[in-house]
Amino acid sequence: MKSLIPIVLILTAVFCVAQEQPKPAQEQSKPVVSPSARLAAAKTAYIKNGGGNEMPFNIISSAIDSWGRFIPADTPEAADIIIEITSYVNDVGSTQQLDDKGNPKARPDVVNIKMVVSDARTHLPLWSSNERPKGAFKQKTVEDNIAEASEKLLEKFHDRLEPPAPADQSSEKSK
Repeated sequence: MKSLIPIVLILTAVFCVAQEQPKPAQEQSKPVVSPSARLAAAKTAYIKNGGGNEMPFNIISSAIDSWGRFIPADTPEAADIIIEITSYVNDVGSTQQLDDKGNPKARPDVVNIKMVVSDARTHLPLWSSNERPKGAFKQKTVEDNIAEASEKLLEKFHDRLEPPAPADQSSEKSK
């Protein structure tokens, strides 16, 4: 019996040491915040042109500025979120156009517009989406399609932050 007492004491000591050590108070006080919550809490935004055609960047950035949801930030460090707009351009197989002198010139086609919203401090993505403009031959139609795709992308972002109100179901049933 006396030989069991040292073994029990040793096992008790091992189990006590093996238990998880409590975290420091500083780590315990940091709440885990979801990407959706960080996006919803953002007050300031820095809008960054990720390259490509300027048209999607101009359309989306001016719409975000006029939306009033975010205060524009002059630098990424001064913002809560960074909104990066990139339009990928395909130079291969571009439509031929004529310049002012009647010479053929290649017009690069925008094949994809991407918007990534990330946390300015951690650089973790909070939301992203892309939109593909329809193809066209006439320059005016190409520009209209790029504008339409840019607006659809902005609408996706807007609806993520401010979901549209559900349609009135009573009026749907009467139709």
